[in-house]
Amino acid sequence: MAPPPPPPRPASPMFVTVPPRTQRLLHSEAYLKYIEGLNSENRTITEWEKTFTATPENTSVPDESRLPTHWLGQGAGYHGSVTDALWAMRDLMLKDALSIQRTLPFEAL
Repeated sequence: MAPPPPPPRPASPMFVTVPPRTQRLLHSEAYLKYIEGLNSENRTITEWEKTFTATPENTSVPDESRLPTHWLGQGAGYHGSVTDALWAMRDLMLKDALSIQRTLPFEAL
């Protein structure tokens, strides 16, 4: 008499789950400086006067390779450098934000 056949192996799963990946929270220097700048003496979250008086001449750029170039669809474009392109974008966005008041009545804001 022949030995009994071995029991059938369980079917292998169709999908294998990916092992969980640990997520690290990384905060940029700008975000950390923002958090450190929040205190009870500040009337507002940001220093508006400092923002409005910023110019390329009085603002230091640490390293152009660390700038958010992904914001610029065409890179530096005709501005010559990424820094100049970001300043132009900042000026355009600031002008647009300030012109909203002229196009909408104050009550609509």
